[in-house]
Amino acid sequence: MRKKAIRAILLTFSLTISLITAPSAPALSFNTIPATKWGYIYGSGKTANLNSAPPQQNAEAGPAKSKWNIDFKDVPEETKVAFQYAVDIWASYFESSVPVEVEAYWEPSNINGVLGSARPGDYFNAFDGAPDSDLWYPSALANKLAKKDLAPNKPDIVLRFNSNALWHLATDGKPGRFSYDLSSTVLHEIGHGLGFLSNAEYDPYFGTGYIIQPTPYDAYVELPDGRRFTDFCARSVDLGKAMTSPLNWSGPLAIKANNGTKPKLYAPKTYEEGSSITHLDEATYKSSGTDSIMTPVLDSGEVFRSPGPIALAMLDDMLQKPPVTKAQSLPSKPINVKALVGDKYALVTFDSPSCRRIDRVTGYKITINPSGETRSFTSSPARISGLKNGVSYTFSVTAENANGKSDQVTSNEVTLQASAATKTIDPKADAKYLATGTYKNNSVIAYSDAISRKLKLATLNKNKWNITTVDSKSSKNFAGPVSLCVSKTKSAENLHIFYTNMDDKDLRHATFDGKKWRYETVDGNGENIQSYKESQRRRTASDVSVSNACAVTPSGLQVFYRDESQGILLGATLTKAGWIYEIVDGDKQTQGRTTGDVGFSLSAIANGKTVYVIYDSVLTLSSGNYATQGETRLAKRNTIYPEDWDYQTLDGPDSGVAVAGYDVVLAKSGTKVAAAWLSASGNRLPDPDQIKFLIIDEDELPKSATTEEFGTPGWPIAIDNKGLIFGCEKRLCSMGSSGTTAKLLNGALLDGVKESATITINEVRYAVTSLNKKLVLVKL
Repeated sequence: MRKKAIRAILLTFSLTISLITAPSAPALSFNTIPATKWGYIYGSGKTANLNSAPPQQNAEAGPAKSKWNIDFKDVPEETKVAFQYAVDIWASYFESSVPVEVEAYWEPSNINGVLGSARPGDYFNAFDGAPDSDLWYPSALANKLAKKDLAPNKPDIVLRFNSNALWHLATDGKPGRFSYDLSSTVLHEIGHGLGFLSNAEYDPYFGTGYIIQPTPYDAYVELPDGRRFTDFCARSVDLGKAMTSPLNWSGPLAIKANNGTKPKLYAPKTYEEGSSITHLDEATYKSSGTDSIMTPVLDSGEVFRSPGPIALAMLDDMLQKPPVTKAQSLPSKPINVKALVGDKYALVTFDSPSCRRIDRVTGYKITINPSGETRSFTSSPARISGLKNGVSYTFSVTAENANGKSDQVTSNEVTLQASAATKTIDPKADAKYLATGTYKNNSVIAYSDAISRKLKLATLNKNKWNITTVDSKSSKNFAGPVSLCVSKTKSAENLHIFYTNMDDKDLRHATFDGKKWRYETVDGNGENIQSYKESQRRRTASDVSVSNACAVTPSGLQVFYRDESQGILLGATLTKAGWIYEIVDGDKQTQGRTTGDVGFSLSAIANGKTVYVIYDSVLTLSSGNYATQGETRLAKRNTIYPEDWDYQTLDGPDSGVAVAGYDVVLAKSGTKVAAAWLSASGNRLPDPDQIKFLIIDEDELPKSATTEEFGTPGWPIAIDNKGLIFGCEKRLCSMGSSGTTAKLLNGALLDGVKESATITINEVRYAVTSLNKKLVLVKL
């Protein structure tokens, strides 16, 4: 596999702020970060005492309390029984209503002595059901607490095992003296994937430690003086010393499981990445049998058949709200306080003091000026409702803890605006993805409904919208990206919809001739993943469900889509002989191409004989796995031949921005083609802070617009000859073609909406989007 796909990192912009109006209100959104630290288990090179295995280690898995699915990545068939055996054991202990998705890799280790490693898929914060809003919960625990999958289609646990180790693959518990029991090793690593892992970082050069996003595991790691890891904030030598000194677990359930004594953690004087802190102490528990599974070293011949009572109790501790220590002083004042325009409300955004968890902030007081009314909130942004449009307001914010209030910080002044009226097209549709067009002189909207997981088509006929289900006989999940094109000949007009089978990660094509639908799979259902190095293309078995865009020229119907498995942009053209395939970009640095990770966001359009494709290209990542350099790229040609592509970089680091292309779109503007995208300056990463747009082949440089009064720009973005629409702090805003005047279109929350569009009906211009789980028109 050429590249590891950067799933969702670029796509979320970190626009994951909870919108809470009272302490008891549920979180409407949440924060997420990728998990980057791994927990290891080493082979000792020593032989276990095979005559001293305790009886519990021969226990079999009981009835399942949760469902687990394993996605094997190059894992040999003969090893899968051991993986499943370990998973079944954990399923009999770990209770959850949400299936646990495991991704397992079998590859040589580049770290000497490591048998296996694991991490959670992601970490989540401030979700509905989180016991502590300051902690970052690993995927499986967060899903269990939230009672829903917070990151569908992503793994909850990632496992890696050393293919060069001397493994015992059977599950009979008799590995012999010189081999390592695979099922026992998998059992250990799943513990790390579930959350047996600290997020504290150690700098061996300076001897300092720091912890930015503490996990529930960190909340119970205790120093001898009673301080816990969550009592540290800034980088310090003090924390560095703690990470290489004796540490204990302070959770009451694990203390009880350890006969009233705080379990000792593994914290050697020399810090060991992947071992220190994230294990029970080797010397203390090595010979305990039942609790030695989560120690850092495995002997050959050693066998485990249970997570052990202490490890299970530690996981139970993590599901509770940890005790809160008293703040030592008044809290620091909030920073970056900003007021945003709303319709009879304002959004007040602010960042917590850098050490909120040290300040033990319990809430925020916001005073409305000029009335002087004060309201209480628990987090940012705060929605201040009951205000009047046309009136100007400022807002003063203070942080509170048990000792009192911080200094007050006052926002900018905003004047509230009325929202545009809406018309409902489909009252029961959560349309995350959609595309619009005109078919036989009727406006049409193709959209994937996240509620029913169906593909739908809305057709305007005599001022009435008719809703039909496309590919209705299939039971597959079609709630993914959608694109729409229309082809015409003298005798026929065909409607083409490209959509994604989210179950099989395939690209589908539906064709309607006015009477009958025809369906086919375009790509993703090949025999295997075709390497990007192969110039003669065929169907691939890659995941091609991330993005797609189609266009029709006199040369034929063309569709473009991301290969998630290799990070390249693919294309397919329909000919009389069938589909022919190509790589568009992402495979090499010659002929104007790039080796960036391309096509997370994608749009295409035809103008005469020429097809234009705009897409993003991620060039570099931070240690936190978000894009630090990225470009907006354009490919165009007037044939169907791969060698005729002409490439252009529209925006990126060479143009003075750090990352360009968070979202991209193309549209016809008279006889020209207009392009728009989102960009980020370096000081705003990972969030975008600019909207860029230009007329292709006419404007030498893009125009730029900011949206400070309306909040962080984001999905969805759409452009036409009169202006553009865009997400603004998860609401819908618009801007004229000059890019100088922005306004709030609708104040309702855009709940994960990825695509919107503009459409003109009876000479009236509308935005098409999904609001409150309804497909609606918003008057522009």
